[in-house]
Amino acid sequence: MDDERPDQPKPPTNPAHVRLDALRTFGQLGSVGLSFVLALVIGTAVGWWLDRMTGWSPICFIVFFVLGLIAGIRNVYYTTKKFLK
Repeated sequence: MDDERPDQPKPPTNPAHVRLDALRTFGQLGSVGLSFVLALVIGTAVGWWLDRMTGWSPICFIVFFVLGLIAGIRNVYYTTKKFLK
C-alpha cells in the first residue's frame, strides 16, 4: 500500500525548483518582520499625530501604539499560520 496522500504535493526534485522554494520561503519570512514593524510604526505615527492635533498628550499615542502592536502580532500570526500549512 502506498503511504502518500493524494492531496499532498510531491516535493520538487529539480535543483532549480528546490532553490526557488527556498527563496520563496525566505521572502515569506522576511515579510513577517516587515509587516510587524510597519504596523507598529503606522500605529505610533497616527497616535503621535493625533496627540499633537488634539492636545491629549499621551492618550492617543498609547492607544494607537497598542493597536499597532496588536495589528503586528495579528499579521505575524496569520502569515505564519499560512506558511506552516
